[in-house]
Amino acid sequence: MLGEGIVKNIIDEMLERMRELETTKSPNLVHGFSMLKIAAIAERAKHGVPVREMYGSTRKLPTFEELMFVPAMIDVLPVSPNTVNTEVVIGKNTSKPVKISTPIMLSAMAFGLSVNRRTKICWGKASAAADTACNSGDTGFYPEERKYARYYIVQLNRARYGNSEEEIEQADAVEIRFGQGAMGALSGTVDDADVDKELAKQLGVRPGKSSTRPMLHPEIDQGKTLKDIVQNVRNINPDIPVGVKVAAGNIEKDLDAVINAGCDFVTIDGGGGGTANSPEVTINNLGVPLVYAVGRAHRHLVSRGERGNIDLIVTGGLRDAGDCLKAMALGANAVYLGESALIAMSYSQWDRVPPGTAPSEMFLSFGDHEELLDIEEGTKALANFIKASTSEIAMLTGLVGKNDIKKVSIDDMIALTEHMSNATGARLAWQ
Repeated sequence: MLGEGIVKNIIDEMLERMRELETTKSPNLVHGFSMLKIAAIAERAKHGVPVREMYGSTRKLPTFEELMFVPAMIDVLPVSPNTVNTEVVIGKNTSKPVKISTPIMLSAMAFGLSVNRRTKICWGKASAAADTACNSGDTGFYPEERKYARYYIVQLNRARYGNSEEEIEQADAVEIRFGQGAMGALSGTVDDADVDKELAKQLGVRPGKSSTRPMLHPEIDQGKTLKDIVQNVRNINPDIPVGVKVAAGNIEKDLDAVINAGCDFVTIDGGGGGTANSPEVTINNLGVPLVYAVGRAHRHLVSRGERGNIDLIVTGGLRDAGDCLKAMALGANAVYLGESALIAMSYSQWDRVPPGTAPSEMFLSFGDHEELLDIEEGTKALANFIKASTSEIAMLTGLVGKNDIKKVSIDDMIALTEHMSNATGARLAWQ
């Protein structure tokens, strides 16, 4: 047939060309050289600076997929999801603990460095609608987010952006940020051209003036300890939970410092977790994957006799209700969602961006289409996502025979591989 002849001629010409080049390969056919990897190499070659990316790792890191829940049948009876308690308390030993109806909280998103104003308003409104908490992110207290949020967790950052005494007094919890999974404790500079009037106000600098975030907290740089930082916060706002955020690394030793400082909670961000703008080399090569980190943290807190005093919050690579409950079964008290929450907030509006434009242009701080993000639509969608995910967590909890999410444990899961069984302690599915 004519068509077959044309195809044959094309293939013959391609093969002849490959023989001339003495290869039948292109770089993307070599293991490890994906089109993204090739593009990153080209970007480095063109500009001579590290490549930066958004979202999580493009590597296939270990996840919660190799864990499954065990359904209750006869020996263990199932429980109606409608009767499952999903409430969580963070900082139970404080005068003003954070009491939320779901273990899902909205992750740290910094105004002006990560996301824009409309997104922060959605964060505050949706968290209140879903009866949960949201996190300020690395630029600290943002007034419009605080205005709408029921529970507002303010990050105490190393540059002290949005961290005045007045702002700390308005927080419902303070999270002392040492780093994050996607970039560790890497410092950074906001370029002059990026500091407009609104961002300058948030950072406490003049418009058009660059600002640098140091690698260490000023107290640590002065030879003081985490305990000193915690005490400084409590001197300002003595009634609220005070905790720490760290990238998953030297987990046990970092937790010893958290315990010695008298913290109420710790947030652990797993390697490969999401980001708005971090170096590709750190996103893909730094940190302990969360599925390993959760159990390590839980077991160490137990061994130190502090499990009842310090709440464990985890984040970094969690995608849905199944991942969230698996993390809790491994020992977490609550979780932060970031990338999934951004997708939920904006998905119904993706068709508004110009053809060929990334939807993230609507919500990232450096995006060009913030005006296309409808706040009320985004708020409703994000709140719905949290509520639906919470219902799914309750569903799974009841199906393993528990009436409270806090009762789900490693005994309610099986591992699909020997590796995951050894890593988490879950029993093997085939035994």
